[in-house]
Amino acid sequence: MSQPTGPRLTASLPFTPVLVQPLPITVTPFPNETLNSYFSRLASANRTTTTFLRSPSRWLRCRLNELELLEILTSQPRTSLVWAIPELRKYDPQIAPRLRVELANTRFACRCCVWRAGGRKEVHVYLRAPYDNVCLHHGIWLKDGVAVIDQQIDLTPVPEVVHAQRVVNRLEKKYGELLVADCYEWCHGFFGDLDRRALVRAEADELLNRLCEANHMDPPRHAVPVHSDRHYRFRRASRYPQIAKLMTLAFSPALRGLTRSSPDQARERIPAEFERLIPLDYQPRSTTGPWLRDALVNLVKRIDTFAKLLRNAEAVDLDPSHAA
Repeated sequence: MSQPTGPRLTASLPFTPVLVQPLPITVTPFPNETLNSYFSRLASANRTTTTFLRSPSRWLRCRLNELELLEILTSQPRTSLVWAIPELRKYDPQIAPRLRVELANTRFACRCCVWRAGGRKEVHVYLRAPYDNVCLHHGIWLKDGVAVIDQQIDLTPVPEVVHAQRVVNRLEKKYGELLVADCYEWCHGFFGDLDRRALVRAEADELLNRLCEANHMDPPRHAVPVHSDRHYRFRRASRYPQIAKLMTLAFSPALRGLTRSSPDQARERIPAEFERLIPLDYQPRSTTGPWLRDALVNLVKRIDTFAKLLRNAEAVDLDPSHAA
């Protein structure tokens, strides 16, 4: 049966109906946009308030759920609203399945994407994954260190960062979002330890200097990045290509197999492959060398173990004997 497209009464009592009608100006939702952000943009376009849109009557609560209300107010297809705004999926899971991971963190949508779509207002979207850092359409750094939309970085001077996002996206398609998200967090923490030992700064510093020069900033002094550092977002962007290389190494089937079949060979091969991808600034001595070897081997083993656990969990979910 086709969905009704005209005005809808939001109360069943015949003497106090609340009539909801389409707004004069509609707004297309952005992918993964938050519900509050969409209501705010819709209200701004029609010169009203979000409170008025969400509560059409001062005297009665609206009987429509948020999806039904937006479907009437915006004249947007129900399917488009459900796919674009994750919070609406609970109202019609037959159109789009509920998300496996609850979305909590948000960021600004790419400013170029907003302007190209004709928007003049900030758009807040849910963070798809912790490694979702770059808009590939416009080469803009979106997330880490970006507190206001004007802090989004144009990555034209450092195409290596855009390429790193493509590498990570390919890993996601092959291994899945959950595994790649954890790998990104582990690799990010690993590079924090490397920074404290100043083992692999040269490559990232070269990108950082290019970014600072393009943005008319003096290069920062060597220090572990903190959120209060005005160079923080530039540091995070310049480190991203190295993190992508380490993630590629950690997912290598050959190296993961070595950790299971030949631990001694793994302790030689994995550090050698790491130095080929990311040259060391100096050869570590004393305790740093053994720490680096063990940390790299443990990272690859951790990925291999977690991948096996996820495969087993998926096998259980697909087994008809475990169906509800």
